[in-house]
Amino acid sequence: MLQKSLWLFYLLLFSTPFPGESTPLIALREAQNCDGCHKGGRSQKPFLLRRCTLDCQGCHIDPAGASARNEWGYYYSQDQMAMINFFKPTDPLQNQFFFDIHYDGRIGYQQLGEETISFPMASEATFRLKPFTRFLHITYSALLLGRTNDSMFRIVREGDRRFREKFSVMIDEIPLNTYIRAYRGPPMYGLRRPNHTLWIRERIGLGPFATTEAIEAGGTPNVPYWRVSKMTGDPYVEEEERQVGQSYHGGLRGVTLGWHVNVSGWDTQSETHQVEMQAIGGGLNIFDLILYGEKNERTVTPLAEVPSSTPTRLHPSSTITEYTVAYAGILGVMFGAVLETYQDEGTNSKRTNYFIDLHPIPFLQLEYWVRRETGSREINDSLALLHVYFDF
Repeated sequence: MLQKSLWLFYLLLFSTPFPGESTPLIALREAQNCDGCHKGGRSQKPFLLRRCTLDCQGCHIDPAGASARNEWGYYYSQDQMAMINFFKPTDPLQNQFFFDIHYDGRIGYQQLGEETISFPMASEATFRLKPFTRFLHITYSALLLGRTNDSMFRIVREGDRRFREKFSVMIDEIPLNTYIRAYRGPPMYGLRRPNHTLWIRERIGLGPFATTEAIEAGGTPNVPYWRVSKMTGDPYVEEEERQVGQSYHGGLRGVTLGWHVNVSGWDTQSETHQVEMQAIGGGLNIFDLILYGEKNERTVTPLAEVPSSTPTRLHPSSTITEYTVAYAGILGVMFGAVLETYQDEGTNSKRTNYFIDLHPIPFLQLEYWVRRETGSREINDSLALLHVYFDF
């Protein structure tokens, strides 16, 4: 406990604004890597609590993914992810600490034409209390969010820079790896994207700025995974704009060829609009060649007359598809391409993304993206991301 207290002091003293999203590509990459959980010399979870899955719950404290990693995610990130690993991490089942601390940060560099912009994307600190070491988890996160026109961190609740607080009280390790939780945080829908700006998250309003309060139940009974969430809306917007309703998410996967399928649904409404969405996706891992695709249909229905002068945070009805091909046969390296299409009443665009993702050492990730959008508008840019994360 003394060692953890010292680490907390150093973390608070030297934290810098850097931050993170997880990705279905990492899960697909590890679909056939049984050593990620069953490495020789490690203790194993009882059969009814195993989590052989592509679900985010396998590695993250938040079952929706991203940010702080749980004991299994910490073990994997130290033992399986980077080109160079410095030490053997603690066996997850031998982790008897009553609390843990996490930090995620990411800074971005964007080049658009001849202009280069550096900006903080996010900075998140998470503290998790485990009163019984298992079963009950109480989590608090402080999150600073930035955009490309930011040059420094400014803690305000509105405008281009926002501060968010996330909370969660979760009871887990119920038989068949079921959990229930009450939380404030990102709504559960679909899978996390490989970066902050892919359309299938950003243009349905579920990017890093999204927040809701909800009650959720879910589970990962070995291969399948499922979640249902009852949401009461975003506490950071006016009450009449809060989207209230439910979402669900589930899927299956197999070790052979690393195949998986996932489906999601969403049905919420505010005083002025109803939002319905459906998503379906799937992927394969063939000799370290990762293939992944997903389609999202979104319908926004007005429920009341809204003056044209009144701004709305809602994205319009749309159809978005995403197709990814990536190679992950080199430890700590992944590269590939993502093709996106977007269509709504006034826009019909296509964007091609080329990326390389490097994990040279634990705690450090580097990404570089080159993007070209055609159709309703013509935009060419590149995006570099530096991601630092700590788990103690």
